[in-house]
Amino acid sequence: MRAGPPAPSTGPVKTDTSRQLTTFAVVLPVLVLPAVAYAVSRGVDLDRVGDAPVPAQLALYGQALAPAVAAAVAFRARGFPWGFRKVPLATLLHAWAIPVAGLALAYGVGWLTGLASFSPDGLPMPPPLMVAVGLVPGLAPYLVLALGEQLGWSSFLATRLGERHSADVVALVVGLAWALFHVPLMLFVPGAVDPGVPTAYALLWFAIQSVVLAFPLVWFRLRTGSIWPVLVVHATLNAGIYFVGQAMTRPQAPWLLGEGGVLTTAGLAVAVALTARWWRQSRVSPAAA
Repeated sequence: MRAGPPAPSTGPVKTDTSRQLTTFAVVLPVLVLPAVAYAVSRGVDLDRVGDAPVPAQLALYGQALAPAVAAAVAFRARGFPWGFRKVPLATLLHAWAIPVAGLALAYGVGWLTGLASFSPDGLPMPPPLMVAVGLVPGLAPYLVLALGEQLGWSSFLATRLGERHSADVVALVVGLAWALFHVPLMLFVPGAVDPGVPTAYALLWFAIQSVVLAFPLVWFRLRTGSIWPVLVVHATLNAGIYFVGQAMTRPQAPWLLGEGGVLTTAGLAVAVALTARWWRQSRVSPAAA
């Protein structure tokens, strides 16, 4: 089943799309790899990132904008498919609920089984309030960071690939691209992978998690024509992990929980599967709107 109406399959359109995709694939690593190299050369450590020189911090966090910049370079024309289209509130609530359900399942299993320890000590507020603050106003900074990535992954890559392929195929490609984007960070920046966790293990589960989440992200984007549900999923995932889940887990259990943890990935996979009727039945609109 294709997401949205098929695009005209004319020769010039196909050629232009191929050129754009090729340009995107070349420009993105040109932006990312020097930024990572510079940050590492200046001693950036994600466990003590505030100790690094400001330019190095900017290089590290500026990577979040690289997909958007690469997409803009590749498109080189007016009419970029930004996707800032209004969607029903129910769609945004569904987008918010997917990562919330997945993380609740992951951390709940970890805490209840004793594989991880629930520890609210040291929180700046009671746990219920911490959850409410972390998962509503706490989304704001992560929405900004998600925008830089998702203008590239969802508004450019997904819509261009969606001209030729089904939404499921597009989701697989976008998920793998999203994972590969993080590989230099995880390989070379200290603190990106927790001590004691093999890098190959972290890369594997992060890649699986990225592909799992790419399915609702791509389907939301192609079927609603809007980037807003995509941003909500992405930002809620990050806020739920760092403002809520990890803050209440002491000591940390990086093999199981957090970004790329096996329980986190499994919980998100279950949530994505159980909510398929939400993201596969969004209101149909032109994919590139």
